[in-house]
Amino acid sequence: MLKIKLRTYQQRVINQLTDYLENDSIHIVAPPGSGKTILGITIIEKIQKKTLILVPSLLLKHQWIEAIQHFYPQWETSESLLQSAEITVTTYQDLYSKGEALRDYFEEQHIQFLVLDESHHLKKNWSDFLLDLKNQTTDLQLLALTATPPFDASQKDWQTYIQLTGAIDEEVSVSELVKEGVLAPYQDFVYLVPVTKESEATFGAFLETQNQIVTILFSNEEVTTFLLDQPFIQEPLSHTEFIYKNFSVYLACLFYLNEQEYQLSKDHWQVLGVKRKRMTVPSQSKDSIIDLYQYLYQVAPQLAIFPYLEKVGWLSNQKLTFYPAFNGKESMNVPLMKTAIEQILVKEEFYQGTNLRCVILFDRIKKAVLEGQEGYLEYGLGPAFLDLKNLIQAETVLAAICGEFLIIDQEIYHSHFLTYQEYRRELQVSGYVYLQMTQQNRGSLLALTTQLLDSGKIHVLIGTVSLLGEGWNCPAINTIIMGNQAGSYVQTQQIRGRGLRKFGEAKLANIWHIAPIIPNIPLSEQPFFRFVRKRLGFIEGLNLLDIPLISTGSERFELPDFPDLQTIANYTQHQLYQAKERDKHLRLWREALERGTHLSMPLFVRKQTSEKNEKNESSLYETKNSQRQSFVQAIITGNLLAYFQLKKKRKQWQKYCQMQQKLVETNYQLLVHEGILNKTIPLNITWDDDRFSCEIIASYYQEKIFNGVVKETLGVIDDPRYLLKIGTTYFALPARYGKNKNDAQSFVKEIKKSYPSAEIHYTKNLSGRKHLMNARMNSLLTSDQLEIKEQKMWH
Repeated sequence: MLKIKLRTYQQRVINQLTDYLENDSIHIVAPPGSGKTILGITIIEKIQKKTLILVPSLLLKHQWIEAIQHFYPQWETSESLLQSAEITVTTYQDLYSKGEALRDYFEEQHIQFLVLDESHHLKKNWSDFLLDLKNQTTDLQLLALTATPPFDASQKDWQTYIQLTGAIDEEVSVSELVKEGVLAPYQDFVYLVPVTKESEATFGAFLETQNQIVTILFSNEEVTTFLLDQPFIQEPLSHTEFIYKNFSVYLACLFYLNEQEYQLSKDHWQVLGVKRKRMTVPSQSKDSIIDLYQYLYQVAPQLAIFPYLEKVGWLSNQKLTFYPAFNGKESMNVPLMKTAIEQILVKEEFYQGTNLRCVILFDRIKKAVLEGQEGYLEYGLGPAFLDLKNLIQAETVLAAICGEFLIIDQEIYHSHFLTYQEYRRELQVSGYVYLQMTQQNRGSLLALTTQLLDSGKIHVLIGTVSLLGEGWNCPAINTIIMGNQAGSYVQTQQIRGRGLRKFGEAKLANIWHIAPIIPNIPLSEQPFFRFVRKRLGFIEGLNLLDIPLISTGSERFELPDFPDLQTIANYTQHQLYQAKERDKHLRLWREALERGTHLSMPLFVRKQTSEKNEKNESSLYETKNSQRQSFVQAIITGNLLAYFQLKKKRKQWQKYCQMQQKLVETNYQLLVHEGILNKTIPLNITWDDDRFSCEIIASYYQEKIFNGVVKETLGVIDDPRYLLKIGTTYFALPARYGKNKNDAQSFVKEIKKSYPSAEIHYTKNLSGRKHLMNARMNSLLTSDQLEIKEQKMWH
């Protein structure tokens, strides 16, 4: 029996094993290559219970069995569910396929410990089946291991996943493993591709059609007449109960009628609790239109507007779909996407020469193009191979591989693949050989191709996500071009993980994302870019600042807010230039890692000035980056009024930050009282003129609970069970402390130590609904809306 030497994070998990198992589940998130299998085996050895290990593939099943037999050869293992042993290893598919026959399997086989490897693979039907098995079993403990939990799944699917696996207990950052020398540093780059004129025109036509629909929704005579007849509009003081319960609908109706030039009566202003002079009725918005027409469809589906919405695709199967996303044909942009890949490869080839180890991944094969079909508008492995083979330098060796075939350089074939001669098929491409993949030869062909790429006999490998995107290891890879078009967190992180394996001290992997952009459209409204932006937001990596910082968030890519053609070209050229700075990026990684010890999750509360106030307040700011005018300067420039307005706003913000600090401290103290946190865990709170931040330095599980209650307290007030009122300012009581009056009182008792006049209001009765309405009105009257964001940062 060999002794397992644990890495730092693995030992940390083992040290906290008892705490994690208090709720009978351990959920560990760690990057590819971090040693999750070794950790799993160590936990099984500590638990000492009959165990079932479930994996998504036969390859992983064999890896687990080999690892167990290597470290603990004395353990009895089995691959058969019906002939279980001390340790049984099988696939999710095998368990699910036996269905009803295994309803009492865990009890009958005395399974007490369940390991879910690569738990992100749990499809809905597998999850439901396993959840039923788990719920029918007593004294079952569970370990879930994954590199990529499905963070971007639907809320329902995420809840099912967490019910099965338990909340995440530990998330091991890539940065920690880079610092330990387990993984290699990397840098992500974004290649912006301006779309074709045809694609631009299609999107323009789509916007024009949608704007016509919105214009009709903003002003419709039948809708106006219907609303004016509603009792809560005619006599609001007599229908306050309805208004308090349906305040968003009430506001949406007022916003709508105001734009039809109907003046709000004094009764409405009285219900709103605001003097007419203090408030300008807001314009209609996306949210108000949604609230209005969902209400109308519920109470008056006979209105003529709804057959119209059905005709234009906004109503289908008795369900309204507002502001549908643009689903333009990706094929329009294929030539430009292919050109982007070509330019990236040419640059990387120039920078690295024969040191290049590049993998280019696609969703599709497009085999027909290899057989002679026109490939100009085809996007996938086949078209890319035909384009790139004529582009690369003579000394660069290219190959292409998928589940159906391998295309290999003729010289490489003769030197390494002659034993596969029987699988050779006709290929009308000079200098290359086509080998057909079969169930029998797939593993060995992939292994040999990987070995040749690893050793530098192949420099560029084109492949499919399904074959190479997960579980495939080639440590020498130093360049990844993501030609795939899916934006899910799981797939993105799995593909990126192919480039993070350690391969010498000088390795840094360049990872390329390709993003189609429509010129002269704000980045936030880009239809094609939304998938890439989603994936970029999850990625942890290096900010290229004077003082380097490792963090998450798409902001670190410094993408242009309003990209025109020149901006797009400049940004992409800068990215291509940065890609050659591997030595610089390695140095910046070392500097950034030296400045910290862990990846924490601070919360940032930022002021977001609403559009309607930007013009009015632009005079308050003479320069950016908080360069303010002094009192004397204000007199000289004639901006004395603006000076005092700004001074007043700063004072209000400082007072609000002090209030936020007390609320954060209250949440912290209550979590300490619960035993979730202990007093040795540091709480850090800072603020300046524009931003408030707070964080604790604790385990992933503890930080997530803390951040959750703080976000509920300081965030937008939706429909909490209890409201906290301090002076005239309202906050939501976190659901954790709003389950009943006693819990709510414990929260207010703590905050009263700093604010004796603080009070709570139960929002499920009429009096409480009025307070909830007042809270929302306060939000409408505030020029600076607050944005709360959680960001991971290494420090």
